[in-house]
Amino acid sequence: MVRMGIAKAVYVKDDDVRLWERAEQYAKARRLTMSALVLTALEAYLDERDDG
Repeated sequence: MVRMGIAKAVYVKDDDVRLWERAEQYAKARRLTMSALVLTALEAYLDERDDG
């Protein structure tokens, strides 16, 4: 049985819709879910700024 994680919502400002759509296209071309793409980007962002 595959266990799904918890659901979280991401709200995108009108000004950022084009960026979101670009991200969707990027994810689709690489057979990624948006969740996987967002989490990968968050991990890279936080790792880059890690104080530890």
